[in-house]
Amino acid sequence: MGTPEQPLMRTDATGAPVVSEALPARESSSTLSIAIIAINVLVFAVMVIKGVSFMSPTADSVLKWGADYGPLTLRGQWWRMFTSMFLHFGIIHLVFNMVVLANVGPFMESLMGRAAYLILYVVAGLGGGALSLAYHPWTVSAGASGAIFGLYGGLLGFLLLHRNVIAPAVLKSQTNSALIFVGYNVIYGFARPNVDVAAHIGGLAAGFVLGLFLVPPLTRESQATQGSRNAAAILLGVALVAVPLFALPKPDDFDAEVKRMANMEDKAIDLFQSSMKNWKANQLTDQQFEDVLEKQIIPPWRAEREAMQKLKHLSKEQTPVAETLLQYMTAREDGWEFLVDGVRTNDTDKIKKYNEKSDEAERLARSLGGGDKK
Repeated sequence: MGTPEQPLMRTDATGAPVVSEALPARESSSTLSIAIIAINVLVFAVMVIKGVSFMSPTADSVLKWGADYGPLTLRGQWWRMFTSMFLHFGIIHLVFNMVVLANVGPFMESLMGRAAYLILYVVAGLGGGALSLAYHPWTVSAGASGAIFGLYGGLLGFLLLHRNVIAPAVLKSQTNSALIFVGYNVIYGFARPNVDVAAHIGGLAAGFVLGLFLVPPLTRESQATQGSRNAAAILLGVALVAVPLFALPKPDDFDAEVKRMANMEDKAIDLFQSSMKNWKANQLTDQQFEDVLEKQIIPPWRAEREAMQKLKHLSKEQTPVAETLLQYMTAREDGWEFLVDGVRTNDTDKIKKYNEKSDEAERLARSLGGGDKK
């Protein structure tokens, strides 16, 4: 951060550093940086108080607080692209991001001014979210890393056009910090498949673009046009939300559908097994047993199978699982229909087909990791 002895500088036509008497370098400021850090810490504290794991929160637990997730974000819950910037997967994730933000944030805030700094932070975070949604929409994503990468991207874009504006010692300190942060995240990101590298790259790229025009050196001309540059940056942020919502395919929420199916399956299998037991013990008549199958078990099962069958926009990992799951549900449903017909007509061949379909369903269930629910 600039000090009275080592101010942030601009250059004259010859490239020599100049600090204008009429336009002194912006005073050091960290108000917004501290506020952003405080918001992140407060949100995390509330999450933990409400039961989210301190060390290793699950994706589902963070999703409930507004994490970014394609099947929800791209189907209308666009605000998740913003709220996800203030959520973290555990204390280590939070502390690392906040330590880096405490280092680069005040520096960039002093260089840019509060309004431009806030715009850069938010728009870069949205850029990270946009690329994350495009690259792996089925990943639950959260964290300030995309926005922080954007701060470094903004600094890089600024330095590309105004290399001699920042005091060498200050620049060296920030460069070392950037190399550590970016290097760690790149290495850690490629080593851990659950790290959202796309969000980091998207934030860095968006920040770089903004750095080319949003962070000018201090001159009368630049100050006079700061408002229009801020407006252009805000429009970029709006585009980073709007374009994914309209241009990207709408991914289906396979995980949510599987949970609904599992809940329905547990109830259906329990009811079937208890009804079968009562029927064999002559506590249910044939007609009563048929009614349970035809009116209480098969209809919700068929409805869930049809809902699963409508899922088209799935990841390459989800597609084979969905196909096997549909085969399982079809085999189970076919078996129950053979059983109803067999009981109604006293047809042993159909009872035999029920047993065959039941065995097929069990094999498929085991391949999916399910237990014996015959």
